[in-house]
Amino acid sequence: MKLKYILFPLLLVFYFIFYQLNILDISSDVFYDNSNKLWAHRILDPQKVNDLKEEFIGYEIDVFFNNDKNIFDVRHHGVTNDIDLVTFLNEIENLHLIKFWIDFKNLNSLNVESAIFTLDKIALEFDVKSNIIIESKNINLLSAFKLKGFFISYWLPSFHVFKSVFNILNIRDDLRKYKPNAISMPYSSVLFYSKKFPNYPLHCWTNEMTSDLDKIKIKKLSKKNNVKIILTDFKNNFLK
Repeated sequence: MKLKYILFPLLLVFYFIFYQLNILDISSDVFYDNSNKLWAHRILDPQKVNDLKEEFIGYEIDVFFNNDKNIFDVRHHGVTNDIDLVTFLNEIENLHLIKFWIDFKNLNSLNVESAIFTLDKIALEFDVKSNIIIESKNINLLSAFKLKGFFISYWLPSFHVFKSVFNILNIRDDLRKYKPNAISMPYSSVLFYSKKFPNYPLHCWTNEMTSDLDKIKIKKLSKKNNVKIILTDFKNNFLK
């Protein structure tokens, strides 16, 4: 019984040290570094980009690659949008002034080569490669986009009291090996990953945070130097 009372405090001390510890100091080539950090979250209709152009410079869009048609469907899980990426970009006014965070939902080993070829063709056609960052959790496949000249963001798992102890070293090794231009995560995980990788460019989302209290939290978050982009469901850019 006495051993239990000794081990538990020791584990708490160990965990506190682990949580606070910086395990990687390196940074990466930054995709976006501007005081205007607030971007619009999950925009699947190009008209909304046109409607919000006075508020936001950047927009997050979700895409699924259709291997049969070699097109990117602009849609979220379970929602049919009936619009592809080429059509989406064609309908946006002053496209060269807009930046995009593309959440690639179904990147896999079967579609990666076709997806790279197709997206590269689209980016060259619209001259928007430097305005796009592609996000996925499949960092080994995502890195192939970087080799083709795209900016990439490594989607990290949400902080978990126990699981994060075991996966953080793998993430560190991935950052060293693939050097993504940013790491991305939910708002709730920013504190943890900022401690682990304090110099790495960090992108985050604040889904369903739409109250006045949430505005205060987001404003505080925007003060962090390594936080470069914050996705919001607000329709006005209150950080401007």
